[in-house]
Amino acid sequence: MVIYSKVKSWAKNNDLVEALKAYDLWLFLAWLDIRLRYRRSKIGPLWITLSMTIFCLTLGTVYSKLLNVDGDEYLLFLSVSFVIWGLISSLLLEFPNLYIENSAYIKDMRINALTILLRGVARNIVVFAHNILIIVGIYIYFDLRLSAVVLLAIPGLILVVMNLVAIGVSLSILGARFRDVSQINQSLVQVLFFLSPIMWFPRLVPDDSWILRLNPIAYFLDLVRSPLLGSAPSLSSWGAAIATLTVFSAVGVFLYQKKNSQIPLWV
Repeated sequence: MVIYSKVKSWAKNNDLVEALKAYDLWLFLAWLDIRLRYRRSKIGPLWITLSMTIFCLTLGTVYSKLLNVDGDEYLLFLSVSFVIWGLISSLLLEFPNLYIENSAYIKDMRINALTILLRGVARNIVVFAHNILIIVGIYIYFDLRLSAVVLLAIPGLILVVMNLVAIGVSLSILGARFRDVSQINQSLVQVLFFLSPIMWFPRLVPDDSWILRLNPIAYFLDLVRSPLLGSAPSLSSWGAAIATLTVFSAVGVFLYQKKNSQIPLWV
C-alpha cells in the first residue's frame, strides 16, 4: 500500500501523467530518431534484423553440434531468445547515457525527463518489432502452427517493458550523476548475457539453481519466449516479474522525486 500510494502521488503531482499524455511527442521523436539514423540506407533498421539473422543461423548451426542437441529445436530457441534479449540489452545499455546524450534538450528548454525516457523505450520497441520478422521467418521455415497460447506473449512483453522502464528511471538518473555507471552497467549486461538462458536451454541446469532463481532476466525471457515456443510461462515467472516491478518502481519513484531537479546540473 505504501508503494502504491507513492506511485499514485508521483503520477498525480509530477511528470508521469504528463509524459503518458504526450505519447504523440515521444512516439514521433522515436520515429524521427530511426529515420535520421538510417536516412541514407535503403532498408533502414532491417540491417539490424539481417545481421541478427545471420548471427542466429551461424551460432545455431555451430552450438547445436557443440551442445549435441537437435539443430532445429536449438535454432528456434536461440532465435527467439536473441530477439527478446536484443530489446532488453539495448535498453539496459542505453539508459545510463540517456540524459547525457539529450543534454541539449534538458539545458535549453523545459522538458519532461520521462518523455526522454519513453522516447528511448519507444525507439527500441520499433527496432524489436522489425526483429520479430526473424521469428516469423523461423515459423514459416519449420512450418510451425500457432496456438492460442502465443497470445500470452503480449501481456508478458508488456510486463517486461514496464520493468525495463522502471529500471530505466533509476539507471538514467544514476548515469547522469556518475559517469562510471555506464561502464559498470556494460560489464553487468555482459555477465547477465552468459548467466541467462539465451544460448543454453534452461533444462540444462537444476530448477533450484541460483542462476535461474536469482536472475530476473531469466524470468523476463520466459514470459515472452515460452508462449512463442508454444507453452505457457511458469507462474513463478509472472510472480517474479511483478515483484521486481514493485521493487524497481519504488526505487525509481524515490530517486526521481529526490534527484529529478538536479539532472540539468549534472548533464
